Amino acid sequence: APALRTSRAFRNLRDRVSMSSTAMRAGLAPRASALGARARARFPGKAQARFGSLVPRSRVSARASNATQGSATTTAAGATDTTYAGRRVVLTREEGKNGDMRERLSVRGIEVLEMPLIETAPGADADALPAALADAAGWDWVCITSPEAAKVFLRGWHEAGEPDVPIATVGKGTAKALKGEYARGALTREAFTPSKADAETLAAELPLSANARVLYPASAKAASTLQEGLQSRGARVTRLNTYSTEKVSAVDADALALAKAADVVTFGSPSAVKAWLALSGLAGEGVAHPLYACIGGTSARACDKVGLPGVLFPESPGVDGWERVVLDALDSLP
Repeated sequence: APALRTSRAFRNLRDRVSMSSTAMRAGLAPRASALGARARARFPGKAQARFGSLVPRSRVSARASNATQGSATTTAAGATDTTYAGRRVVLTREEGKNGDMRERLSVRGIEVLEMPLIETAPGADADALPAALADAAGWDWVCITSPEAAKVFLRGWHEAGEPDVPIATVGKGTAKALKGEYARGALTREAFTPSKADAETLAAELPLSANARVLYPASAKAASTLQEGLQSRGARVTRLNTYSTEKVSAVDADALALAKAADVVTFGSPSAVKAWLALSGLAGEGVAHPLYACIGGTSARACDKVGLPGVLFPESPGVDGWERVVLDALDSLP
C-alpha cells in the first residue's frame, strides 16, 4: 500500500496520469483492482507526475468530538470495525446529502467530518416546471440526473397534481429518491436507469421512439451532454434549469482546520472542488494536501483542472464506487 506515497517519479509523462491495472494492483489494496479505480495526480512545481499524495502532511493534534462545530459535524459512532480507527474523512456535499456515505464510513470506525461546501439555489426555470409536467401533450421521458434534481422534480410534480410520467434516472442514488412514490402507486409508468451512472450512457441507452418528447429538469451548472446526446438520436428535448448549486463563501474556522488535516476529502461536484480550493488555501507549489476521492470523473476532472494532487475516482460514478475509492485512498496511507 505505501507505494502510492513513495518518491518514485515518472519523468517525461503527461501531467495527467491514468493508472494502469498493473500499477493499481501494485499501489493499492486488492479492493482497488476489483473496482477499477483510477488515480490521477499532478506534482506541484516540477515537470514530473506521480500517483497519490505528494507532500507529507502534518496532522493537527486536536481531535473532533461527536458534536456540531459551526457548519460541520463529526461522527464515528456505532463503529463495528476498527480497521480505520483514527482516520478522518471529510464529506462536502450540501447539507442533508451526506447521510448515506456517513453511515457507510462511520461503521468502519472512520471519523467523519461533515462540512458542506455547496448549497442549492432555485434556478431560473423552477417556476415553469409544474406547468411543463402537466402539459397535455405528455412526455415520453422525464430525465432526472441527481438526487437534488429528484428533490426539485418532486416539488414541481406535487404542485402539478402528481401526473404519472415515465422517468429515467441516471443512477441508483437518484432512483432511490423517487422510490417512495412508486411504492405508494403514484408513479406507475415505465422507469429506466442506464448501465453506467453518467449522462453519456443515459443518452445512449434510453429507449426512444421517433420524435420522442423528453423533459429534462436540470441544474443550471449541468453540462449539455444529455440533451445533445438525446437530440442527436432524434429526441425533442426541453431543458429547464430548475436549480443551481453554488459554492459556500465561508465555513467554521475550526472545522476547516480539521478538514485540512484530514486523510481524505471527498467531492461530489465540481462546485465543491472550487469551494475547497477557495476556502482551504491549498494552492501553489509544495503545499501539503489530503488525498481526494471523487464520486466520478466529472469532479475528478475539476480537481485536475485546478491542480489538486492525489485524486481517486471510480470508473462507474455512484456512492458504492465512491465508498470503495475512499477506502482505497485510506489503504494507501502508511
